[in-house]
Amino acid sequence: MSPRPTHAWRPQAARSALVALLLSSSLVLAAAASAAEAFSREAVPRVRWVAVSLLGGTAQPVSRLADYQWDVHPHAGWGAQALVGLGGWSVGPRYWRSGTTQALGISGTPDPRVHSTSYELVARTRVARWRTVECVALASGGRLAIRYQPDRLTLVTGGSPIELALGPVDSWIAGAGLALHAPVAGGWTVGMETERRVYALDTAHRSGTAVTYAHETFGDWHMRFELGRAWGW
Repeated sequence: MSPRPTHAWRPQAARSALVALLLSSSLVLAAAASAAEAFSREAVPRVRWVAVSLLGGTAQPVSRLADYQWDVHPHAGWGAQALVGLGGWSVGPRYWRSGTTQALGISGTPDPRVHSTSYELVARTRVARWRTVECVALASGGRLAIRYQPDRLTLVTGGSPIELALGPVDSWIAGAGLALHAPVAGGWTVGMETERRVYALDTAHRSGTAVTYAHETFGDWHMRFELGRAWGW
């Protein structure tokens, strides 16, 4: 005689266990799908987007421009930009304006203002992300226009007055920097960026009794704050 089994097979209990297993598996799969969808939305919040921003901050010429009597302390700057983006990449035009002064060192003659205006194309890419804050690398290139105000001066040196014309200067300009951006609410964003730009100018300065002419590379530092409005589609 065979020994009697300790546990008998019960069809109803087996069906209950199978149903419980299917339900738990369904819940796990649903939770995993929800988590994956949330991660996808967080990683790429908008596939395509467009943004318009107002810019304000400071501009500081490099110290070498002090050799040409430029005031190289930080000065206020302002501008605007528009970007079209695809995921973490974006590109668009930027307008930026700042100014300083150039000392002439001549008694009775005002120091002219030096206005710098740039029209650039900016390209940006996201390099890191922490929650809603993005770290963005940027590169820019375009044209720089330098204008003097006043652009004509009368120098009185004891003899006949001398008319001095300060002509306009135009140059290519390029820059690179880093920025932090974060959404606020309703499509509004705030940001802060720093950028180093370089450009070349034709210079003339006195060396002893002679005047030396050269084509030199200069630059400036910029700290900008951004308030923007973005739309996705």
